[in-house]
Amino acid sequence: MPAGMVLVVVLGALVVAMFLNGDAILRKANGKRDNPAWRIEVAERVSWVSGLFALDEPRNRIDQARGIEQTEGDNLDELLAEQQAGQTAAGDTSGSAGGDQEEQPTSGDTTPTTVDETPVLRTPTPGEPLKLWVGGDSISNDFGVAVERIATESGLFEVTRDSRVSTGLSRPDYFNWPEHLVKDVVPGSDPDVIFYQVGSNDAQNIPLDGGGVALGTPEWEAEYRDRVGKTMDLLRSPDNDRLVIWVGTPIMGPNSGVRAQDVINHIYWSEAQKRPWVRYFDTWAFFTDPAGNYAAALPSADGSQHTMRQGDNIHLSSSGSDRLAWAVWNKLGTLVDLNQSQVQPAPDQAPPDDVVERTEVPPTVG
Repeated sequence: MPAGMVLVVVLGALVVAMFLNGDAILRKANGKRDNPAWRIEVAERVSWVSGLFALDEPRNRIDQARGIEQTEGDNLDELLAEQQAGQTAAGDTSGSAGGDQEEQPTSGDTTPTTVDETPVLRTPTPGEPLKLWVGGDSISNDFGVAVERIATESGLFEVTRDSRVSTGLSRPDYFNWPEHLVKDVVPGSDPDVIFYQVGSNDAQNIPLDGGGVALGTPEWEAEYRDRVGKTMDLLRSPDNDRLVIWVGTPIMGPNSGVRAQDVINHIYWSEAQKRPWVRYFDTWAFFTDPAGNYAAALPSADGSQHTMRQGDNIHLSSSGSDRLAWAVWNKLGTLVDLNQSQVQPAPDQAPPDDVVERTEVPPTVG
């Protein structure tokens, strides 16, 4: 075939593929941080043509079968109402919103006491392991691989990984994490422990019905805080036997294009303080130098130097993933009895002993 004809065939195939994936292209365009307006406009026109002739219907059916959500927007209140109705029907009246701890009088005394709502998990054994789910955005993928290796070697957990690229809580029209968690993850995997990590894609304007809120405004912070808190509420087990470790985003490097991670992590930390079933893990100190600045390479426990990040200054390298996985595993060990396991990190994988979480996460670090 002449070269010119080959080029025509290739271009024609690309055009056909574009219209067959019109809706997916639009969702991808809307889900990208700081995407130029002209690209979104082009994606909208392609999606309109695809929808007009139902060209993207096969792709949408495939996405639906794969569990890729296409919810139009935030439906957190509906999800919480459905969850509460189900729990009430099952006889659970403890509620979940806000993580309020109920005060009740002790026997023979009118002084109220605080009911401890810290989750109670049984001790895992190789014969009766707990179920661990780890997932979130693309940063959680390599971290999840390292977690799965450690947890599997321990013999104490059955692990499910579930990472979705370019996702978060700001754009449920692209991928609806709260709905996926409460309708797919919890009833499907039935996890005893959840490691959840998003945020690196969430520093963008949030579209709402009738407009939206701009990143950096008090309205944006209030909306994002509301979504975080309600997502945490959805993950509460009515039997109080599920632990959620909400993993913060690591500091981002120069030219990464990722902003406002300090604000986002502060929201995670402060909302977790209100909910005994949620523990926030602060990643910041594990990827900064002693002065608190971004560090592409850092020493491990044995003093050996390792590259922590990939070339985009966003995603973790294999060494960075090992470092974070062991740090979160150690935190899990303070909350769940892991004495049945003898798994230990290699000295060149674990962070130095003096690298620890911050006791308080400020709303900004400068």
